[in-house]
Amino acid sequence: MTETAPARGPIGLVLRAIDGACTIGAWVAAIAAALLAIILITEVIATSFFSWSQPWAVEYAIYLQCMVLFCGAGWTLRQGGHIRVAIMLQTLPAPMARLLDMAGCTFAIGVLGYACWALWQQWVRTFDFASTSFYPMATPLWIPQGFLTLGITLLVLAFVARLARLLLGQEPEAKAALSGGGVE
Repeated sequence: MTETAPARGPIGLVLRAIDGACTIGAWVAAIAAALLAIILITEVIATSFFSWSQPWAVEYAIYLQCMVLFCGAGWTLRQGGHIRVAIMLQTLPAPMARLLDMAGCTFAIGVLGYACWALWQQWVRTFDFASTSFYPMATPLWIPQGFLTLGITLLVLAFVARLARLLLGQEPEAKAALSGGGVE
């Protein structure tokens, strides 16, 4: 793919802001993964050696797993880590591969955009009703739902940034942009 210089001005600022937000999401996912590991190891030790299960372990493990899966998804897209049909894209001429990538981004923005809108609506309802989990900890559900909603929002924004980069003729993946590689 022939590359142009990174976007400057307002578009470049927006793209860098999206990349920065997705990086923060990835850090949240990494911290959640570490906490999840600590919780699971603690639960195994407590159950195995003391015949005592922590009542909060299952509940918070579920929330942390959700954070791991969704908070880092936008960053993963920018790094080229999502599963896609790279073999098919590599066999196509570069302009056709770029068009197919743009079509995929547009479809993803539509589907994830709807999911994002629905999740924000659900989050507002959960917050308004002060809903809590049915687990013993009775966690206010707006907290874990907020992380899910933010993770999906970051993924939508990452797809918007990817589509913008493709439209501008830039390399959409950070790794490929740094190494000079791409879909060819």
